Amino acid sequence: MKPNIVCMGSPECAVPFLDLAHRKEANLIVFTRKDKIRCRGGKLSQTPVKKRALELGLPVYDLSMKSDEAHRIISDFRADLYLVVAYGQILPERILALPQIAPLNVHFSLLPKYRGPIPVQASVLNGDDTTGTTIMVMDKELDTGDIVYQAPLAVGNDEPAGHLFERLIALSVDILDRNWENLVAGRFTRTPQVGEASYTKLVRKEDLVVDWTRHALDLHRMIRAFSFNPGVRSRFRDKLLLIGAAQWRPDVTGGPGEIVTVEKKGFTVACGEGGLFLTEVQPECKCCMPAASFVAGYRPQVGEKLC
Repeated sequence: MKPNIVCMGSPECAVPFLDLAHRKEANLIVFTRKDKIRCRGGKLSQTPVKKRALELGLPVYDLSMKSDEAHRIISDFRADLYLVVAYGQILPERILALPQIAPLNVHFSLLPKYRGPIPVQASVLNGDDTTGTTIMVMDKELDTGDIVYQAPLAVGNDEPAGHLFERLIALSVDILDRNWENLVAGRFTRTPQVGEASYTKLVRKEDLVVDWTRHALDLHRMIRAFSFNPGVRSRFRDKLLLIGAAQWRPDVTGGPGEIVTVEKKGFTVACGEGGLFLTEVQPECKCCMPAASFVAGYRPQVGEKLC
């Protein structure tokens, strides 16, 4: 008998999980966030999950989970499981109580470490050499539910958060795929979280401004964590300059923010301790580009400063 599964998610990272449930031939309905107005043209933009659900011919809803209608739809569907990935809404207790087996959530950290909205970026920002993924049973608190499956994943020394995120998604889909029959039959063990919890929070634009007096390694991690999404920022010649990628150079000396070398493939900026060789940037009102193109077009000079 096919399980009835409610998939809840919004951004691109949730699409592979919807695809997995569809490949498994489960009976599916989908909940996602409401369409948003684009900055240009005033047109509505669907979430990636909604676009994919419509392509697959699935029923898709963008209702508030606090609404009676959402409760009625899920109740009438007689859900066996929820599969929740980056949905963007808090589920009230009466919604959490509806599935016959469990409301499952995928969280991209080794809980209870890095509860909250940006676990992958937090792992990179803090210089972890290992992170992981957790399949958990949701409860009324934030990321506090019992663990069903958990797996570690090594973090590369220079790995950006975006690449790490992709590997965590693949790992999580694989765990669900390999354990699918047990999950849909309710044959799994629930293990309470143990250990000291830590929390993440959304960053503000002002948190992403480079302070060149900081240690170069800290700034290197910051760039790997946030790069062009939402964008680590500095200023060059009084204009915004986003920094997408850099290499840590511990032996560099110079005044904070000072350009100390210019090479064909990029340029080196001194920090409070050490320096960064910038390899990918985005000047104001331009597309992101290799630093080699920036060097050729803007011709930064040794002694100029980023601030």
